[in-house]
Amino acid sequence: MIKFKEYNTYIIMYHYVRELKKGKSLNLNALDYKKFQEQIKFFKKNCNIISSEEFIEICKNKKFLKKPSIILTFDDGYKDHYKFVFPFLRKNKVSGTFYIPVNNIEKKTVLDVNKIQFVLAKENNKKKLLEKIFYYIRKYFHLKPDQLNLKSINLYDRYNNQDTMLIKNMLQYHLSKNIRKKVINSIFKDIVNLDEKEFSEDLYMSVENLKEMHKENMFFGSHGFDHEWLEHLSFNRQDYDISNSISFLKRKKLIKNCMSICYPFGSYNKDTIKLSKQYNFDFGICGDVGSVFKNRFKNKYLLPRYDTTDFL
Repeated sequence: MIKFKEYNTYIIMYHYVRELKKGKSLNLNALDYKKFQEQIKFFKKNCNIISSEEFIEICKNKKFLKKPSIILTFDDGYKDHYKFVFPFLRKNKVSGTFYIPVNNIEKKTVLDVNKIQFVLAKENNKKKLLEKIFYYIRKYFHLKPDQLNLKSINLYDRYNNQDTMLIKNMLQYHLSKNIRKKVINSIFKDIVNLDEKEFSEDLYMSVENLKEMHKENMFFGSHGFDHEWLEHLSFNRQDYDISNSISFLKRKKLIKNCMSICYPFGSYNKDTIKLSKQYNFDFGICGDVGSVFKNRFKNKYLLPRYDTTDFL
C-alpha cells in the first residue's frame, strides 16, 4: 500500500471495474465494484480528489495542495465505466478522466489488446495457447518460432508471468502487423467465438454514454485512434493516430477547458513528446510508476501514475 505524502498528486489508473461473482467471472484483471467503492471512499477521506482541469490550474499557478491529491483515470472506454464508475462518481460529486480509443467506438470493432485479454482469460493453459499461436504463424506465414527473434522480447512485468508476457508482446507489437492481425483474429474466433460487433457493443461505451458523462462533469482525453504502441510507429503514423483521436473528441464535443493524452501501454518516444507539444496537450501520462511532486515536476508530458492495485 502506497503511503500518501504532503504536496503530492497521485494519478490512479483503472481499467475493468465490474461486479465479480465468484465462479462466474472471467479471469480478467478486473477490480471488483465493491472494492472500487471502498477505494473512492478511502481517497475522499484521506485526500483531495481533483479533476484534470483542477490539476492543470494547480500546475499553472504552482500552488500544490498540502493535502495529497488524487486524479482518477479510466482507460479504454469500457462499458464498466458508464455502468458502475460514472454513477458512483456522480453520487460522490467527484470527477474522473476517461481515456478512450476511437476506432473501436466508431466502427463497433474490438481492440486487438482486448481480444488478447479475453483469449488469455478463457484459456488458462498458456503453453497450449502459445502452441496454437505458433500453429497459425506456421499455417499462414510458414514461419517457425526460431525465425521470430523472440529472445529480444522483455518478459519482465510486475503483474504477469513470462508465458503471458511472451503472448502479449508478440501479439501487441513484436510480430509484423499483418501477422498479428491474422493470428489474433484466428485465436479469438477459436477461443472466444463471439460476434465482434455484438461483443464490441457490450464491451465499450457508446457515444451517447460519453456525451451524458461529459454533461455530468466527467473529462475525456486522447488514448489514440487504434490503441497502438506509439514508440513502434513512425512520426507520421503517430501523427495520424493522435490527430484522429483529437478530431473525434472535438467533433463529439467531449473536450472542456483542458485536453490531456494518456499514451496506450504507456508507450512513447521523442516523436510522441514532440507531437504532444505540437497539439498543445495540457499534460501527458506515460507508463512510469510514481507520484507528481511540486519540486519534481520536470516534464508535463511524462507524468507517472499508479495502478489501482497499488492502493488495495
